[in-house]
Amino acid sequence: MTAHRAVLALLAKQSIIEARQTQISLWTMKRKIATKSVEPSNEDIQKKHREKERRAKLLVALFCVALSAIAVVPFFFLGHREAGASLFELRMPTTHDMFLHYDQMRSFYKGLAAGEIYPRWEEETNRGFGAPTTSYYPPGVYYLTSAFYSVTRDWVRALLDAHLLMMIAAAAAIYFYARQDMARSAAIVAMTAYIFLPYHLIDQYQRGAIAELLGFIWMPLILLFGERLMKMPSGTDAEKHPGRRSLLLSVAGLAASYGAFLWSHPPTAYQFTLAFGLYVIVLSVIRKEWKGLLSVGASIAIALGLSAVYLASAALEQNLIRHEYISETWPYHKTYVFVHDLFNYQFHRSFFRAIDVMWITGAVVILISGIVFVVKHRALNLASSLKQRIALWLLLGAAASFMMTKASMPLGKLIPKIDIGVFTWRMLSITTLVIALLAGALTQAAVNAARENRRSVRLLFGSLAGCILVGTFIFSAVWVVGPIAGYDVFVPEEEHFNGATIPATAPAIDPEELPDDVPQAELSEENGEVSVEEWKPQHRVIRADLTDDDVLLIRTFNFPGWTASADGHQVPITTSDELGDMEIELSAGSHQVTLDFFDTPARRRMKIVTLCSFGVLLLLTGAGVVTKRRLVYNA
Repeated sequence: MTAHRAVLALLAKQSIIEARQTQISLWTMKRKIATKSVEPSNEDIQKKHREKERRAKLLVALFCVALSAIAVVPFFFLGHREAGASLFELRMPTTHDMFLHYDQMRSFYKGLAAGEIYPRWEEETNRGFGAPTTSYYPPGVYYLTSAFYSVTRDWVRALLDAHLLMMIAAAAAIYFYARQDMARSAAIVAMTAYIFLPYHLIDQYQRGAIAELLGFIWMPLILLFGERLMKMPSGTDAEKHPGRRSLLLSVAGLAASYGAFLWSHPPTAYQFTLAFGLYVIVLSVIRKEWKGLLSVGASIAIALGLSAVYLASAALEQNLIRHEYISETWPYHKTYVFVHDLFNYQFHRSFFRAIDVMWITGAVVILISGIVFVVKHRALNLASSLKQRIALWLLLGAAASFMMTKASMPLGKLIPKIDIGVFTWRMLSITTLVIALLAGALTQAAVNAARENRRSVRLLFGSLAGCILVGTFIFSAVWVVGPIAGYDVFVPEEEHFNGATIPATAPAIDPEELPDDVPQAELSEENGEVSVEEWKPQHRVIRADLTDDDVLLIRTFNFPGWTASADGHQVPITTSDELGDMEIELSAGSHQVTLDFFDTPARRRMKIVTLCSFGVLLLLTGAGVVTKRRLVYNA
């Protein structure tokens, strides 16, 4: 009986154990099933990756805007405040060129408001005798300021918005270019350096060179599309997705970027053209890619066509103004660093000293970076495409640095029209681009070394990149921002004079010597009365009631393009010997005289060239988009 009970107890215990094991097995199975059901699918992983990438891009965009604001906005709160004025009142200090730009951008907006698509005549300058200013000075930046003024109705606010947009666009352009071969962190370093490097900021804070600032946007984009046409690989795009780039889109991109550069500031565009030409020629030799040169040449031809209505017209009609004024006032070969043999040297001595120090520090950075990259060439775990680019950037920086010195004069005199650049030290814009890219490349080398646990290499390249950034912040704070903190607040001049675009038929005197009491319209012999019914920059209507024959005098320099009609019939315009203004002979009686500033035959032809080039650009872009979609679909 006892044995029987023991057996029953053992069987019961065994049943309990088996039940528990079954329960555990069921629980484990359920857990596995539950786990399996929530295991992310391939699609979920990709979705999370895309979301993470979008957040990263958004953060970079916000960082770009924040850095640009830090660099740009303080300028509009510096300078002496008036008594009782708020610390946060929008204002800006006086700069070298802002007097010129302030008047020209207002005149340009006035022309746009009068219905002109491309305003060419500045009516109020030179005591009201006017000048064809934007026929010869690049109008690109004035379209931008006019757009912001139409919204803000305040010129200082319009300038702030224009400066901020230009800085954001320039920062985005170099980031986009750097990302071809650099990690996000390295591209951000390049972007940061580009924003805060002193020559970039001195154009705003001391020079007030708003047209030149616009050029910082186009240089990285020109390199980007130029390299694509030369079929240069990229570590983050072409190697992963070969064939996804459309040749047509690259041609359109280079044409649009280079054309925009010509509309923005031809002096720096010409200097960068020399550097870019060297860049692509050396690249073609390295890669043995000769067909790419044809694509680059075609792009530049389209870009020249896009700018023809401005640039080609100015070149064809340069003899209609005193074009020698610039070369006589600022001789190119007297503007080398450490030379500065100009009339205004004493007045701007601290500025020219800053230019010299910028050249020295830039040359040192380029030299040290070159030595380090050469010495550590084999130890670097960088993409071959990035190594190639570093070599080309170093060449670009070294060439630009050399051309800013007096030693380059023999070579410079062999380069056609090199004096278009006006100042040799404007090539600091090129070295600014190069140094920013080198800072990014050094950071990339440090990042790669950190991944491989090579502490000494990481320390070397990280320290160099850090020195560039820290040095940039200190230099810009001390040499660029600091000196203007106590400047007087900008106040527009009572009168605007522009000696550079005075018609050749005007009297050979300083424009400030022109009489200031000449009415807009009057009769030479006072045989009657005149009244101005309408007076716009490029359109005037005058009523003349004459008791006898007389000559109507119009206070406007006579310049090709001005056309007059009396009572609906075209009448000739002659030029006054005394003032160079317009004279129209009228007979006795009542007349309605209309004057319009029309295009000359040369301007009309160049307008057609620009319109045709724009049509070609649109066709290339459209065809490129279609081609790219097909390539992506077939990949």
